Amino acid sequence: MAFLEITRKDLLLLARDRRAVVVLILLPMAFICILGLSTGRLLGWRNDNQLMNLGVVDMSGSRHSDLMIKRMQGIDGIKALPLQSLDEAELRLDNRDITAAVVIGGDFESKVEVLTPQDIFDVSAARMKLSLADVDVRILSRPAGAMVRSVVDQLVLFCTLQAILPDSARRSDVRSRVQNLLLGDPETLPAATSMSESDTSSTSESGGNAASGDATPDQAESAGTSDTRSSDAESGNPVYQTLVPAYTVMFAFFLVTIMARSFIAERELGTLKRLRMAPISAVDLVLGKTLPFLMISLVQSVVLFAFGRLLFEMSWGSFPWLLIPIVVSTSLAATGMGLLVATLVRTDSQVSAYANFLVITLAGISGCFMPRDWLPELMQNVSLATPHAWSLIAYHEALTNPNPGIAEVAKACGVLLLFAVVFASLGCWKMQTSRD
Repeated sequence: MAFLEITRKDLLLLARDRRAVVVLILLPMAFICILGLSTGRLLGWRNDNQLMNLGVVDMSGSRHSDLMIKRMQGIDGIKALPLQSLDEAELRLDNRDITAAVVIGGDFESKVEVLTPQDIFDVSAARMKLSLADVDVRILSRPAGAMVRSVVDQLVLFCTLQAILPDSARRSDVRSRVQNLLLGDPETLPAATSMSESDTSSTSESGGNAASGDATPDQAESAGTSDTRSSDAESGNPVYQTLVPAYTVMFAFFLVTIMARSFIAERELGTLKRLRMAPISAVDLVLGKTLPFLMISLVQSVVLFAFGRLLFEMSWGSFPWLLIPIVVSTSLAATGMGLLVATLVRTDSQVSAYANFLVITLAGISGCFMPRDWLPELMQNVSLATPHAWSLIAYHEALTNPNPGIAEVAKACGVLLLFAVVFASLGCWKMQTSRD
């Protein structure tokens, strides 16, 4: 049990090292805050420049146009700004105050009041028949914004349909028409697939006003908004779902430099040589020198995830317990790499030159600086040679997938443990063959 004394001694030394605390705990917190602020999300606040600002000129002033605008305002990431005139819309487009402008013409209400479901959908071709031009709505954008205009066009059309479909359905025999659209002609269907009168009656009673088209657009809107908010609450803040694990992984491997400097200090003081000459086994020596850093890495990860949860509304995923094996295996890989590097470097300048370069390069290759999905396919494949990438893959699966694949997380953790074994084995071999 000699390793416990070595562990206790190193923990006391590390507790006095303020630089290590700053690098491993405070620095990643600062990075997360700064980058969260730059993406427009911090402590529940969102910067306006991270929203799509749409100017809206409502020349109709009708109930349906008002519903359409409310639909746009209810979409996360959209800010619909009411404008007074077409000239104001063009001026604000030129000044880049808005991304695009939606102009609802004066004939909008008269055009939508006569629409039937057949006017909106082309059932035979299974596509949408209605366009914004058919209801006197047009989109204005800057000449270079063709792609943005296409996206806004589809978004506004979607909001328009949500606003006009309930009334259009009420004006038609929606029950039989929807049944025919979904199930086909009842006369040609087999008996097993056709609805009996009792089934139709019970469905109508249980569906209430919604089945007969009596649900008001406002009720439907509030229900949709409630579902959206519930989904957002469960998924957490998407920015920090990426930032927190990325910088947790990156700074977990910054342990390499702290560990290397600790070994250098031991060499310079001569304590490492005395420990090797003492009547303790090589296993006790390695455990005693590595356990303190493993414990620090585990504490670091727990603190950063708690930091993300409490301050930034970060979700721990559908199964928070999945984070435990990922944190442990990542810390083991980082500690193993730290042991290997510590046995290779000989001076503090080598740590600054080589160890820091290695840590930053591996972080950049693996996807700690940007989401892995943004990396080219070649880089994604190359990054699999780093333990960082496997840790990020496991975190992404556990934190962003509503139904995370246990096998995928287990595979990533297994690869991390393999990295840990290889690094630690090479480090032990190098320590035994070293003469200092």
